[in-house]
Amino acid sequence: MLSELVVHNFAIISHLHVAFDSGFTVITGETGAGKSILVGAVNLLLGGRASQEMIRTGADEATVEALFTFDKPDILAGRLQGLDVDPSTELVIKRTVSRSGRHRVFINGRLATLSQLQSLATGLISVSGQHEHQVLLDPDIHLDLLDQYGGLEADAARVAEAYAQWTHKVDAVKRLQRMKEQRREQRDFMRFQLHELESARLVPNEDEELQNERRILQHAATLHEAAENAHRLIYREHGSVLEKLDEAFRHLETIAGIDPSQKTALDHGEQARIHVQELSYMLQQYLGGIRFDPARLAEVDDRLAQLARLAKKYGPTVADMIRRRDELRTALSGDAEADWEESVLQKEAARAEEHLKAVAQELSRRRRSAAARLCRDVEQVLARLDLAKARFDVRFSGDAEASAEGFAAQVTAKGIDRVEFLLSANPGEALKPLAKVASGGELSRILLALKTLLSGQGEAETLIFDEVDAGIGGRTAELVGRQLQELARRFQVICITHLPQIACFGAHHYRVAKESGPDTTRTTITRLDPHERITELARMLGGVTITEKTIAHAREWLERARQPTL
Repeated sequence: MLSELVVHNFAIISHLHVAFDSGFTVITGETGAGKSILVGAVNLLLGGRASQEMIRTGADEATVEALFTFDKPDILAGRLQGLDVDPSTELVIKRTVSRSGRHRVFINGRLATLSQLQSLATGLISVSGQHEHQVLLDPDIHLDLLDQYGGLEADAARVAEAYAQWTHKVDAVKRLQRMKEQRREQRDFMRFQLHELESARLVPNEDEELQNERRILQHAATLHEAAENAHRLIYREHGSVLEKLDEAFRHLETIAGIDPSQKTALDHGEQARIHVQELSYMLQQYLGGIRFDPARLAEVDDRLAQLARLAKKYGPTVADMIRRRDELRTALSGDAEADWEESVLQKEAARAEEHLKAVAQELSRRRRSAAARLCRDVEQVLARLDLAKARFDVRFSGDAEASAEGFAAQVTAKGIDRVEFLLSANPGEALKPLAKVASGGELSRILLALKTLLSGQGEAETLIFDEVDAGIGGRTAELVGRQLQELARRFQVICITHLPQIACFGAHHYRVAKESGPDTTRTTITRLDPHERITELARMLGGVTITEKTIAHAREWLERARQPTL
């Protein structure tokens, strides 16, 4: 459960530290005091989008930190697996938002990534805000809610995997067919290209070798002169390098003969003579190989010009041209192989489709069974929320027994079903989509009913309701409060509300207030004792002026909330 929440420089909150208990907690306060900012802080901890607008004016960084405690250490250990975090019975999540843009995430004191946080936070807390009422009107999410209620996530994952495998095979067949069609259209052109490349008689790396040969042929005179001069200085002329080395070597022999410690110097001298002799021989050989050959230079230029023309079509290097030549050979000789490959892929796609159809039909059957239970359970909860005559239904579209063509046309990664939630809030009214018949108050109660049922499927241990009282009041609000109180017997429930009929049912009560000074505004949160709680409920009941009758009324609401039934 969520045990502690610390918020620093977030929106209008300067610093706030609140400890939560198990059971049912209510948070009240004037409109604009900052109650929903707490929900925004929690959403940030669950991996929501961070922005610099969240940072309090005048601050450089906003920080939100939460402590979660777990009764069963193995549950937390499973969540922390793979995060390089020490096992514990507590989980501390911290997130900072900086004006510099360097937002950071910490999990039990260790730096983590946003994706790791989002994975860890999945199912940790369920937050239901006013926007979720509108999301509930979107039929696209109804299928996910049904799967969640029926515990069909694993079945849905198998369908998604089978769908991915099937589409991969189908796409492979289509790609191969497109390639074959393009090949048929381009065959003559491909033959021309292959003939041109084969006629060129390409040799690997010849472009680099020809460039080097051309450079040598162009500078043959310069090379000959430089080599001749070097050979003369080293070997041929009087006083050459080798002659001087011989003279120096004789002196080294004299030194080493008298002082054996200089034997190393003699060895180095011998090595120098050997290297210079080898250099002289190399220069002599090089001189003999230098050619003044204008005809060969012309041949090299012609060949390089031919390769340059080919490079404009097939790639900048001879290696690219050879690769293209080989691709053309394979393409032009691979018709039979392509036909065989297409046949194999089509058979694999057919098998993948059969498997997909089997798992999708099984999932559809389980969904329809779960839908019947969901309708019954939702109507039971709605009856407890003053909608005793309401009817709830799940409408399916899609043919589970469709032909192969029909199946392929309707199947998606979620299977073959399209579902939409229908409601008839009053007797005599036809069942219609939620978007057409549900009022704000009815949506609030339907959302609460779904949350109640989904929580039974292990959605989260902590449920946060922000403005669940939208569009309701009076007797209905009291019934909603009792439903939340009942839900809190199994889960930690935190509810932000404006209605005293709901607030009175909380086991713990916090008041959020906004304090404004000449230059600053800050939000505070206070845990109310029994007397303060009566005063807060009286404020919610009576407005600006609180009378003795209002206080008595508030006290009566608290006493009624302690009663097990109405």
